[in-house]
Amino acid sequence: MIFKGINIRDELLRKRQLQHGAVHSLLSDVKNILKHSEEKDKQVLARLTTPNYTKPVPVSLRNYDPQRLFSKEEIHEICSRYRLRFLDSSYFKNEFPYDALAEINRFEKENGLTVEKFKIIAPPHLFKLEDRCKKDPLLFAQVGENSFYLLHQWGHDLAWYREWLVWPLKNIYTTAYALFALSFIITLITPLSWIIRNETNPEQILYYRIAYFAHTLIFLFGFTLFLGMTFRKNFSEQEWDNECFN
Repeated sequence: MIFKGINIRDELLRKRQLQHGAVHSLLSDVKNILKHSEEKDKQVLARLTTPNYTKPVPVSLRNYDPQRLFSKEEIHEICSRYRLRFLDSSYFKNEFPYDALAEINRFEKENGLTVEKFKIIAPPHLFKLEDRCKKDPLLFAQVGENSFYLLHQWGHDLAWYREWLVWPLKNIYTTAYALFALSFIITLITPLSWIIRNETNPEQILYYRIAYFAHTLIFLFGFTLFLGMTFRKNFSEQEWDNECFN
């Protein structure tokens, strides 16, 4: 028979098979994309958490934001000011957010490269530090010997008073200035009756104050030195890239 009749049931089954085939193909494509993305994320996470002791090779960036490129000197200054550490990402003990992994993938794709060395700026307690040999982490890609590209930032901002709180620990000079200022304030607020038991010539009060200031300063210097040696603390300018506790 040349012209065969149309069976509605067969047409419905054929339509269902075509739809199922299209849906299955679409789901398969989506599954492959997700699997590929998951594998890339695992590779990035492995590079973030695995120590890399090789010397960084300078790379040429073709698509980047100049405002995100920082020198080692700039990072040193900020870390010293706020008493932060700048260490390899393998020392970071918290989890990396997915946004950070996505930013790394985007950066590598746009610049046609693979970043092998990452750095993190964060307070010391967020790192897995060696015993002597939610803040604001910043993730960097090392793109040269002394060049670092800011990839991602997460967490909360540092407290507004942190710079003033840790300023005395920046270096030996700021420690000395802070101790001088503290000794001066203590000398001013200490009642005269605590310094001089008996009545004395008013002209000699200034000399007693100066002597009290000198003794207070010596005590504070000695106490600070004792604490520094006991707890093995160092100045921020020496600790900013130190991989040890102290």
